[in-house]
Amino acid sequence: MTLFIKDTQLLKTYDTVKTSFWFTPCLILLLTISCCAVLLCIDFYSELHSVRWLYFLYHADADITRSLLTSIAGSIMTVVSITFSITIVALTTASSQFGPRLIRNFMEDTSTQLVLGTFIALFVYCLVLVRMTDHFANGDYLPGLTIAGAMLMTLFGILLLIYFIHHVSQNLQSDNVIDNVHLELQRTLEKIFDQQKEDENTESRHNQLTTESVKTDNQKEIINLADAIQIKSDQYGYIQTINYTCLCKLMKKLDGYIEIVVKQGDFVVKRMVTMKCYLPYLSKEDEQALLQCFTFGAKRTPIQDPEFAIHQLVEIALRALSPGINDPYSAIACVDKLTATLCDMTQKTFPKGYACDEDNLERVCYKVTSFHNLASIAFDQIRQHSQTCLAISLRQLEGLIHIAEQATDSSHWSFIDHQKRMIEHSLKQRPLIDLDRREITNRLQHLDKLLTA
Repeated sequence: MTLFIKDTQLLKTYDTVKTSFWFTPCLILLLTISCCAVLLCIDFYSELHSVRWLYFLYHADADITRSLLTSIAGSIMTVVSITFSITIVALTTASSQFGPRLIRNFMEDTSTQLVLGTFIALFVYCLVLVRMTDHFANGDYLPGLTIAGAMLMTLFGILLLIYFIHHVSQNLQSDNVIDNVHLELQRTLEKIFDQQKEDENTESRHNQLTTESVKTDNQKEIINLADAIQIKSDQYGYIQTINYTCLCKLMKKLDGYIEIVVKQGDFVVKRMVTMKCYLPYLSKEDEQALLQCFTFGAKRTPIQDPEFAIHQLVEIALRALSPGINDPYSAIACVDKLTATLCDMTQKTFPKGYACDEDNLERVCYKVTSFHNLASIAFDQIRQHSQTCLAISLRQLEGLIHIAEQATDSSHWSFIDHQKRMIEHSLKQRPLIDLDRREITNRLQHLDKLLTA
């Protein structure tokens, strides 16, 4: 289910929390301490210690129980250090082999966060219970239900450690890494396109009777009222999010029109023009409110940036083709996943790049990506770095064939024809044997038939 968050600052905070190693473990720790407190209250205020069949829980030796809990706590800390070591090794391997931007995907892994949180919570649980055992021992019985919870959590922790080692070993396999990145790419693109379409359509639903011609005439009237007021950025960094809904509301309030000349993923420097506002007058307060609709950061994120998600797969392919790694099979897998993504994109309607108010009057115009742009990002760099690997060029031709079989728009055909010509020109520069040329010719002829059909 797609989650829509309108507030871009909240969206960024959610993304930061989701890719952190502190939030989920802290949440698990708080829940575990709360659970421990509830169990201790039940042990203290209930009469369970007098139930005969629970005698073994409430009337064990206090010293032995404390020693057992202390041993569990010490062992858990050892396991926690091992878990952190395995996590750091996994992150280091991912950074060196697949690229530093892939660390984000490993940190976002819910399983790793749950394992770290569970072990830390079990350690604290045992420490609290050791202290409370002394308190209960004065009353001639122990907190049996809480101790039973510690035993169950310990058994669960052992199973969790086995699962974690299996999970990490699976995640570090290149095929699984590529597949996970591809699935994340699919989810990211789905959310971005759905969110942008929602931003375009939400306000205009309030008034479906207004015709397009009236909207256009009214818009021209607004633009002709004044020359564009250039709004310059007051900070630098990568644009991570833009709050189009807030911009639209501000423009309705000011009865104006704004054109955004940058997009998510662009690097902006101070005093760079980011918006053109069509208003007779714009106060400093309103200008600051418009600038606050932009969220900047030190790095690009996939929150509203579809190009970033594709760059991740491209980066894996480029590293696989580098002389230091020399892993063409991983690069081929990346080409296959990118091809599947582009085939899905041929069936999507890209956002138009404007937002309307509740009167169906266009208030915000912004830059959007296109199929040709995303597809070029997916193919260009891999094609340029595969001059010595014929297998990659052949697989890209096969990918173009698959895309051509599902193409429905002129932009699709334009991209396919452009890439076909570039690959064909590159292959002509290589010394190839007859069998290789035959394979190339067969694919090119098949592609020509689809292009001329």
